Amino acid sequence: MVSQNRGSVFRRTDNKANATTDTAKIDFFEIHPNFKVRVVGNGSNMTMIYLIAQPGATLREHKHPHEHLGYCLKGEGTFRIGDKTYVISKDYSFTIPPNIPHSLKITSKEEYVAIEVFSPSRPDLVRRTFKPEETK
Repeated sequence: MVSQNRGSVFRRTDNKANATTDTAKIDFFEIHPNFKVRVVGNGSNMTMIYLIAQPGATLREHKHPHEHLGYCLKGEGTFRIGDKTYVISKDYSFTIPPNIPHSLKITSKEEYVAIEVFSPSRPDLVRRTFKPEETK
């Protein structure tokens, strides 16, 4: 059971474990030039990040053993996922299966901002590092 509670978004009322975090207090760190993230949630099976990338930035092709989902809040980018190319902009979501090579080029004149989730969890990001397997 979950109920609203002033001071946090939700509060469990069934005595199960729960945690809330004021993510504005979490520092950003750079995972690649012009790409910064903060880990806004981490559990035993998933990690959630808030990502900001600058116009023109490119995240080189890489892969990892995590399912990767994202939701674009602002800006636009071109994803290469496997052998297909997708334009992702505000209110678009994406899913990248585990071990599929992918890259991202920011194409908007404004920052690209997204919420992204990885499963299983990403200990590298929790340690404030970025250690995917580069494919090129």
